[in-house]
Amino acid sequence: MSHRSLSAPSIDTLTVEALAQARQLTGIEGDARIVVSPYRFNPLGAHIDHQGGAVLARCLNQYTILVFWPSADRSSTVHACLQQGVWQDSQFEPEELVEDHGWDAMARASVTAFANHSPMSHGITAVVTGTLVSGGLSSSASVILAYLSALAEANDVCLSPVELVELARQVENDYRGLNNGIQDQMSIAFGERDHLSILNVEEVSAELVADPDSISQVCFLMCYSGISRDLAGSPFNTRVAQCLEAARLLSSDAASLGEVPLALRTKDAIEQLPSIQARRARHVYSEMQRVRDGALAWKSGDWQAFGQMMNMSCQSSINDYESGSEWLIALHEIASQLEGVYGNRFSGGGYGGCLFMLVDVEAVEQIADTLLERYLARYPELQGEARIMIAESESTVRIVSPDSLNSTSVSHGQ
Repeated sequence: MSHRSLSAPSIDTLTVEALAQARQLTGIEGDARIVVSPYRFNPLGAHIDHQGGAVLARCLNQYTILVFWPSADRSSTVHACLQQGVWQDSQFEPEELVEDHGWDAMARASVTAFANHSPMSHGITAVVTGTLVSGGLSSSASVILAYLSALAEANDVCLSPVELVELARQVENDYRGLNNGIQDQMSIAFGERDHLSILNVEEVSAELVADPDSISQVCFLMCYSGISRDLAGSPFNTRVAQCLEAARLLSSDAASLGEVPLALRTKDAIEQLPSIQARRARHVYSEMQRVRDGALAWKSGDWQAFGQMMNMSCQSSINDYESGSEWLIALHEIASQLEGVYGNRFSGGGYGGCLFMLVDVEAVEQIADTLLERYLARYPELQGEARIMIAESESTVRIVSPDSLNSTSVSHGQ
């Protein structure tokens, strides 16, 4: 496996292909507009955003690409290929919602949330594709932000990052029925290339941490397990409820574990909780500390320390949060045995999706070959589904010019 084969297609290549496909599907030859919305991963900060914890985030070079034209009226037509290569078409007005967790429901909810927030004279005709959907990389947040950005562009509306995050939250919480936090949306809305973002979910703000000069010594390698991830069908909401119960037991006034006063977060107090709630609290509080320590390690280029914290995060997710799937745990176990891997942990909720590794750049090809070989030896049925690639850093959701293919940021009111 060569270094070149580990690289994802360039965004220019993907955009050109998406534009040609959109014109063919719609028959529209007029001036198109294109939204590029990256995916994200969290090197540290698993399962704590909904408890008020800060998160370390990074955008990466996997994308939702949405080619669109403003509609003459408020109706929208969406052609989406976001699930197992199957195209889904729908046409709808604002407030025409459906009660399911599919991609059609996401589009309808995005339009409705936008229409209830901003003056909306135009819907969109859109063709939407994704590069690694259901990989635990926040593809749903990426898609929602793409819809919202397209609608804003079509209606000459300027949405700030905070407004984008809030509208995306409404889509996920109010319309999709998920009790997730806002770090997925924040990771993308505040992301900058060659930086980690420290996301303060309570204040909906981000602090950028630039990659150190020694970043050339390492890279992030991602392995897709071949098993898709869907939070709505996972134990996600159950885990959140258990965290909230732990918070109430520690402090009756606390609405989340992050609101529990420091004086009440003692080891003795946590050990007095029922077993499940104790494990959830132990994970949340230890992960909050790992985020703080990890940001310092990243700034100084201490890859050994940062990798160790990734390993500890993954072990805590498995043992205390109980979120790991069979396949991701297998990938974690294999990666932990390989020389040149500083650390690794699950992406997303840990119920499917990808494993991320911080690796020595000189060993990346050997690591990729060995990891995939050992994983497929254990799960031969995933041949052709599981794959591995380098995760390069990316920037926020943005509009791309079809003519020049030079990216210009969506106006965020900054």
